[in-house]
Amino acid sequence: APRNCAIIDVGDLQTGAVPLADVSPDATAYRFYTSGSTGQPKGVMQTHRNLLFFADAYSKTLCIDPADRVSLLYSLSFSAANMDIFGGMLNGATLVGYDMRRDGIPLLADWLDREQITVLHAVPTVFRELFGGLAPGRKLSHLRAIDLGGEAVFGSDVELFRQHAREGCMFVNHLAATEASVIAQHVMDHRTGAVAGILPVGRPPPGLHLAICREDGRRADSGETGQIVVSSRHVSPGYWRRPELDAAAFAADPIEPDNRLYFTGDHGRIDLEGNLHFLGRSGNRIKIRGHTVDLAEVESALAAFPGVLKAAVLALQREPTTEPDRLVAYLAVRNDAEKHPLALRRLLAATLPAYMLPTGFVFMDALPVTASGKIDRRALGAIAPTLDRDRLVEPPRDDVERAVAEIFQALLKQAPVGRGDDFFLLGGDSLSLVELQTRLLDQFGVSLSKSHEDASVAGIAAAIVRSRRPAAGFAESMPVLFPIREKGSAPPMFLVHGRLGQAFVSPHFLTLLGDDLPVWAFQARGLDGLHEPHATIEAMAADYVGEMRLRRPKGPYFIAALCAGTLIASVMARMLRDAGEQTLPLLLFDPPERRLRAAVTEESLLFRIKAREGEGRFLTPIDEPGYATAAVRTARAFEQAIWNHEPQAYDGPVYMLSSSQRMTGADSPYLKRIFTGTQRRFEVGTTHAEALDPRNPVFAEHLAHCLAMILGAVGQPQL
Repeated sequence: APRNCAIIDVGDLQTGAVPLADVSPDATAYRFYTSGSTGQPKGVMQTHRNLLFFADAYSKTLCIDPADRVSLLYSLSFSAANMDIFGGMLNGATLVGYDMRRDGIPLLADWLDREQITVLHAVPTVFRELFGGLAPGRKLSHLRAIDLGGEAVFGSDVELFRQHAREGCMFVNHLAATEASVIAQHVMDHRTGAVAGILPVGRPPPGLHLAICREDGRRADSGETGQIVVSSRHVSPGYWRRPELDAAAFAADPIEPDNRLYFTGDHGRIDLEGNLHFLGRSGNRIKIRGHTVDLAEVESALAAFPGVLKAAVLALQREPTTEPDRLVAYLAVRNDAEKHPLALRRLLAATLPAYMLPTGFVFMDALPVTASGKIDRRALGAIAPTLDRDRLVEPPRDDVERAVAEIFQALLKQAPVGRGDDFFLLGGDSLSLVELQTRLLDQFGVSLSKSHEDASVAGIAAAIVRSRRPAAGFAESMPVLFPIREKGSAPPMFLVHGRLGQAFVSPHFLTLLGDDLPVWAFQARGLDGLHEPHATIEAMAADYVGEMRLRRPKGPYFIAALCAGTLIASVMARMLRDAGEQTLPLLLFDPPERRLRAAVTEESLLFRIKAREGEGRFLTPIDEPGYATAAVRTARAFEQAIWNHEPQAYDGPVYMLSSSQRMTGADSPYLKRIFTGTQRRFEVGTTHAEALDPRNPVFAEHLAHCLAMILGAVGQPQL
């Protein structure tokens, strides 16, 4: 025991020899101070009654009984230790302490075997290093339960569990907070199917309820992202002498009068099966150039690669006074693992959209950790990635590679540039990528939409050569943006397609637009079968903005969208506004009032595409099997992108022509969350088809009104 620590031998105590104080169940049992990662540390209080409630919930899930030997890896200054102390000892189990600071992780496996530990409670970082360092085939045979909490748990962690834990051992992903020690638990074992990415944290214990709330305070639908809110009579009574924090974090539950609400500030969603998916602490979901990035999702993708022991991703800014504008990955890898940023970035590009790819990589012998064993992100933030000046610069091999290298040097102010150098790892970003694509189009006459997958000089040069080569087989390259009518003095309308990927413009609709309005239409990339469809709404928007600015380098820009194209249009408008360009009010044709589900089968998509073709409203020749396959694949990719998209607010004005079917959802917060500026919405038909029919006189009347208002905004100052 530590010096000056009193030791009481319970075997020597006589019954009734020590009178016990009369303590109320609702008296304060402890006060734990949080780490203060967001500023001044706050003292979280908890009562005896509530402490026992959470210890009971914890121990019941793990089925702790007198035969168990429970690990105590946490310092007593962390509230997580209470679950082992009280959850173990009050069930008759033996509590066995291990000094993580003194003995570290290398000795932990032998200690677990020597002490015959049956229940291991740790943070995922400790688990990962412990199990990742075990020899192939070694099993920690005494363990029958493993409980992880405090950080995201990945599918790769479950694989480690299967390799080194015996059959019958349970694996629990546990979400907790100092204010509520057991929020949710997700139990798995060897029979659990293969999992990937970030694991759900499961369901709450009896006596505690969970909800997801939107920004306006209303409850979110299943699958919708929002703030995690806990309802229970057992959450913390508040913060020590911090009434302003109490008011922000706690409130009475209007539905359950005996309960209190705890607003965690963390993000999550509840799936259709009732499982909570934790999407990050309040600081883990960040904005990078308008895109929302969940750092844990990037870390999960990195952790899945062979040889990676630990991974942490931080959002950093180039200047102290600016917003974060790049992602940096910090990695601890095995000695025999390849430490090549370009190879890692290419692997990541196969699973993550371009805006989630790190532009800097730092390889370390070990990542720093805090006293509780979590990764010390503050310490990592002081370590900035540097360009490897001693890297081998392989010179370009031909004229195309030399020309691409010269463009890199001019845009990024870097020299020399070799054929293996990556545009993003040299300092490029999404804005300079648009300029790169513009210069490639000017110099080579090709448009490269997926250059992030191999953004090296050699990779881009090879893509240029492939694009210039005549296509084999059925396919003929299709432009993403094509003119319907080029004449006219008004700012051209750029029309974004709907769910099937093509924006059909009938002669009657063109007549309603008048003679002085040029019209261009987008069609989804991938319809030609030569290019992969985009996986995200953000990637589609970036591609379309790039194509649009090639035809019209300066605003004002007039963007219209059909149905689900609304999501692409909102992101395009945000990108243009962020670039300082004037964007006219958006014109939206029957936008969806809720998130569209990605549950459409390929057979259903093909049926709808053929129906459109039969009506003359789908221009791709889908009687050719190659084109039909490409059309279905492209539509399917758009469906999935819609479902995965987390809309961000656009505060510019919008005009909407809607069907009464979708006007019934006018009070739905979905569109209000996307469009936070002035909205003008007009009912122009009963069904979706009527709302898009230019022969409908109500549609024609309101369209003329909207065009007059939108084009009348040309030249007006943008707020």
